[in-house]
Amino acid sequence: MLNTTVPFRAAALVAAVGVVLGVGSHPAVAATSAPAAYACRYGAVTASDAAGSAVPTARRAGVALHARIRVHNTENVKLNKATVVFALGNLMKNRGPAPLVQWRVGTGRWHKAALHWNPETNGSLPLWNSSALSLGTLPAKGTLTTEFSVTFPKRSIKAVDYDFLDFHSTGCGTTRLGWYDGNGFAYWPPNGTPGKPV
Repeated sequence: MLNTTVPFRAAALVAAVGVVLGVGSHPAVAATSAPAAYACRYGAVTASDAAGSAVPTARRAGVALHARIRVHNTENVKLNKATVVFALGNLMKNRGPAPLVQWRVGTGRWHKAALHWNPETNGSLPLWNSSALSLGTLPAKGTLTTEFSVTFPKRSIKAVDYDFLDFHSTGCGTTRLGWYDGNGFAYWPPNGTPGKPV
């Protein structure tokens, strides 16, 4: 039976992934002037998983796994046109077919995320990266919930895939406002070998 507690991640691996997500993982956004009271600092946006530490697990292909992420603006001013880049990858460093990743804000309409494969990630963890996904406006000191759905197709790699969220706002240019290391999504059929397609 799969242990649904996320394994310990080496600090160097997490740091390397965080660096890569912040550089070149999404289209460059033209810097515009932010409100004078706002410094566009890292830590302005925080996130947490509504499910605690549970890892959504699929025992067969085609099952949609869900994570509800609470996104909080710690600042006293609203963040206009907030975005998040979603990334997903496994320690086996095997690509497999692209998962279907969708997201929505609150109970709104689902949107499909376009993914591209990043094989380098500073030599640490290859990842499927999304483009910048719109979250809308984050109210001052406010919280919104965004939900991600991940569906692994047949021949996916049997593994626990780690997910990472990188937060930005158009008004802050390319400044990273927050970074979140999620609980992951597991594709773990009862048959097959870990690290191999099933």
